[in-house]
Amino acid sequence: MRYSFLSILTSACLLVVSALAASPGVADEISQNLTLTAALAEADYPPFYFRDDNQLVGFSIEVLDHVAKTVGVRVQYQRLSWPRVLQSLNDGRVDMVTTFSNTAERAPLVVYTGIPHAVERNHLFARNDSDVGYDGNIDSLAGYRIGAITGYSYGDDFDHASYLAVERVLDEPTLVRMVLGNRFDLAVGNPFAIRLEATKLGAAEHLRFLDPPVNRSPIYMAFSRKHPLALDLAAAFTAAILQFKATETYQGLLDKYDLRGAGFSE
Repeated sequence: MRYSFLSILTSACLLVVSALAASPGVADEISQNLTLTAALAEADYPPFYFRDDNQLVGFSIEVLDHVAKTVGVRVQYQRLSWPRVLQSLNDGRVDMVTTFSNTAERAPLVVYTGIPHAVERNHLFARNDSDVGYDGNIDSLAGYRIGAITGYSYGDDFDHASYLAVERVLDEPTLVRMVLGNRFDLAVGNPFAIRLEATKLGAAEHLRFLDPPVNRSPIYMAFSRKHPLALDLAAAFTAAILQFKATETYQGLLDKYDLRGAGFSE
């Protein structure tokens, strides 16, 4: 798999170089101090983005800040409810999104970077006093009340399992409260984000995560198709991400946010 991935990266790099050579428009705009509005969900989503001492930090934030400097653009962040993030990308009211799964349903909204900058892992979680189990077979979840977040993708197998009793809610805080209150038998989410919300409620010890993960999903940056330079920006950011991932600084971020053990360095 390692050789296959390297081959993909090499091919992506060649495509990006060709695209940049053929598309000088983005360089012209950069010279005019282009500022991009990047959308984030209102709810913190560690380790990718979250508030720490009233500062916006996280893996995706640090990667985006670095590659934006490389490309020569400035970034301002706008926090919205997740449904409004999706709608604003569709309307062109925001220019890009920092942390996005690549799905067929989302493809009409955005132009993705050619490579991901991270990998996300989603797990089921339940109350400690629950006897629910999971062996990796999605079918075994039939009959349970399962919580998930509106607009989030958890992989094709889960997303398209119409036989599951899945109820979608707005954000992670609601998801955690619904599980703690026995409104859901279990729910699915990013363990980092779920632990953060449970800790805020003083209830982290009351939840447990089930192995294996429901999915491992590459995480991309993406640009609204309404932006006139969406294709050029995606190409430029792809090249910058590819370059950054080969540096010691990027490897340091994997360690800083404790992401190295979950497939993030693949």
